[in-house]
Amino acid sequence: MKETWIIPKYGKMFKANRWDLIKYKIKRFFTKYKLVNTRKFIIQPREAMSRQFTMTEKEKALADKIYKEKGTIQYTFYPCAGIGWGVKLTVLKTKEEIDITDVENW
Repeated sequence: MKETWIIPKYGKMFKANRWDLIKYKIKRFFTKYKLVNTRKFIIQPREAMSRQFTMTEKEKALADKIYKEKGTIQYTFYPCAGIGWGVKLTVLKTKEEIDITDVENW
């Protein structure tokens, strides 16, 4: 009596002959392990997701002035000396970094 095997193929189950089974086992051996970017699936705590940064009127005015003069900018907020948060602007065309932190408002 001839043996039959059932293997997954194209998302469905099929009856397989001996050659189909050999091909399936070879393919399974080489595709069993995959590299995964684990940083893509990091779960952030709720506090980090709901954090909101605000800028003072002085910082907003400086940012608007730099935007009008130099073009598109990127905002970066960073911790300053354990007191508060600093604001750094990066002009995207020239990669120039400008610190507009208003330390008088801490």
